[in-house]
Amino acid sequence: MSDLGNIQVERDALRDTGEVRHPTRYSEAVNRYLGAADYLRAPRPAAEPARRAPRQPRFTGVVLVGVDDSPDSYIALDHAAIEAELHGWDLRLVHVQYGPVYPARDRGARLLEQMAARVHAHSGAEVVTSRLATGAPATELLAEAAGTDLVVVGRRHGAAGAALGLTIGDRVTARHNGPVLVVRIPGWPPGAGFAHRPIIAGLDDSPTSATVREFALAEARARGCDVILLHAAGDTSVPYDRIETVRGVKIHHRRDGADPVAALVDASDKAAAVVLGRRGRSPVAEAVLGSVSRSLLSHAHCPVFLVGEP
Repeated sequence: MSDLGNIQVERDALRDTGEVRHPTRYSEAVNRYLGAADYLRAPRPAAEPARRAPRQPRFTGVVLVGVDDSPDSYIALDHAAIEAELHGWDLRLVHVQYGPVYPARDRGARLLEQMAARVHAHSGAEVVTSRLATGAPATELLAEAAGTDLVVVGRRHGAAGAALGLTIGDRVTARHNGPVLVVRIPGWPPGAGFAHRPIIAGLDDSPTSATVREFALAEARARGCDVILLHAAGDTSVPYDRIETVRGVKIHHRRDGADPVAALVDASDKAAAVVLGRRGRSPVAEAVLGSVSRSLLSHAHCPVFLVGEP
């Protein structure tokens, strides 16, 4: 049985014996959203502010999220707000429209107000700013992303990338020089237990694997979950089927088999997020984005972090 299967069996056993797993900051944040009666509807200001979880000491940091009026964008916003809450960072909302048409700008401004109201109603993120921009979405988001700590995007095709099969998320992921979270979750909202799922990190023998491992470990510490390291079949740097605890995080080592894409897609069905490395920032890299990364962004069952050198 795989590590993912063992974790699920263990949790089922705890549930059957009546033992309840302690809530984490991540599970509390996720459940706050999923418990909202108007979840996935047009956001409305809350009558009372949402109960704020105790915050860690404040550090300088910014989560940037690109938003529009699509259902996927609301989900991306929620994940961005949760990340800002977990890390104690500011949240910046950006909506990009193609032309300076005044009715469109009015609609864009109202959308940003609604999105900010949604965050304040359900999230513990305290500092929320927004900006309405005009131009090509990917270009404007990349300009806004400079100096931020995390960029969050949904995955849907824009007019500029449709001919090449690229989404705005693909273009931002390929060209941004920092971590990007691409939110693609078929069938959202998820079933019970999503907030306690592990983070999956795909590793090989490349230099970016060290960055992937450290990012996954830091994210797991913030969430309070396990990490499963899926090592490529040819990576012999560590023994497989081993469990260790590093800085309070339980790490499961596992070989991913001959087909890393199939292994990662399968693992993503039982994961809260997948972390992958990326390489090369160029028009070719933007078009290709790496076969594994491109496949995961198209077929993963959970959000995907892309980290490492662009």
